[in-house]
Amino acid sequence: MDALEALRSRRAYGRLIDPPPTDEQLLLILERAAVGPDHGALRPVRFVVLRHEGLNDFGAVLESAYLRRCRESGEQPVEAKALKERSKLQRAPLVIVVAAVPQSSESIPWSDQRDAAAAAAMSILIAAHALGYGAMWRTGDICEDADVKCALGINSEAAIVGFIYIGTISTIKEPKTADMEGLVGEYRGSSTHPGLVPTMETKDTISPG
Repeated sequence: MDALEALRSRRAYGRLIDPPPTDEQLLLILERAAVGPDHGALRPVRFVVLRHEGLNDFGAVLESAYLRRCRESGEQPVEAKALKERSKLQRAPLVIVVAAVPQSSESIPWSDQRDAAAAAAMSILIAAHALGYGAMWRTGDICEDADVKCALGINSEAAIVGFIYIGTISTIKEPKTADMEGLVGEYRGSSTHPGLVPTMETKDTISPG
């Protein structure tokens, strides 16, 4: 599958089944993600793989973190939500946590380093799809939780950009149709209208194909 077709046909799959990628395929996915955009070559991106018993064990971490957040906020824990936290990783046989760990730099801002992790997460989605697997990029409160970060071995200043669920697709979805309405503009400066930024008529000038 070429890159343009992978980008066109990729869809998000909330429930995935066995088998997950093989060890060789997992390494290939992570290698492709590791060579993504990285301003200054600071290598801020980190990957943590959750699979097998690690999914069950980390489910307990997520449940504990939820209960702690309830205590800190004075909210009464909801049993169904606690169970959801414990079991949410079971939606796929493999989960890759993608994070950015701040690297010291006088010229490369933290925002660029975090963006590198987001780019890596997207690369994982595309690589998994190109290999015939489904994936889902999930976020939420767990991405900001200090206990979750600690359990993953990253410091509290790091940013978890997503939990990427990967596995085999049970029912394939049709590709999306690109809706370009209102998305594209083109700068057309001139001596009479400096800085003019009209809206591009995408339906007449660009075909989403």
